[in-house]
Amino acid sequence: MNFKIVIIALLCVQLSWSQEKDTPITRDTFVEGFIEVAYTQPIFYGNNFISEGYDVKSTLNLGFTKGIHSMVLHFDLNISSSDVVRPEVTGNVRNANFTRVSGGVGYPLDISSKWQFSPSLNIGYLKIGQLFGDEKIRDDGFFINAEVALNYRIYEWVDISLGAQNYFDFISIDAPSEIQSFFNNAQSIYPFLGLRFRIAE
Repeated sequence: MNFKIVIIALLCVQLSWSQEKDTPITRDTFVEGFIEVAYTQPIFYGNNFISEGYDVKSTLNLGFTKGIHSMVLHFDLNISSSDVVRPEVTGNVRNANFTRVSGGVGYPLDISSKWQFSPSLNIGYLKIGQLFGDEKIRDDGFFINAEVALNYRIYEWVDISLGAQNYFDFISIDAPSEIQSFFNNAQSIYPFLGLRFRIAE
């Protein structure tokens, strides 16, 4: 995991050092379309079956942002895998994959000609695919996600992004009422470092 972070950091530094000119940025430049790729490490917290029972691996987050006036529409896809670390919590589950698809709105705030702060609020679908013995099982749910990002423009066509997404998951799993909240709710933070590529229009 540390090796991946170093590679991305070196790439970002190299791009920053190799700028050809300091072109001023306007609101229109920022709110046009962007394709986003980011390295992220999910961190589950609180008293729930994911934080207690699984080790969720680092992954890539793919996104698309499209400006509409001063607002942006934001779409994300994230697929992460995990290993079981406490079988007494997960039962006979051997591993699990978490697939998230979301959409939302944000309002970018220009700090300077190169820096921008981008908060957004998203809602999405969560699928948990688990290998239960030799059988594949699936649980579904939805989530609310608050995201903050700090973007730095390297060229007109690419930004560096650093930020985090805070997920609140609501999962449909049958469980006894006394432990239902342990299986039906989860919270996590996905810190990320990545690049945004501007789509010319």
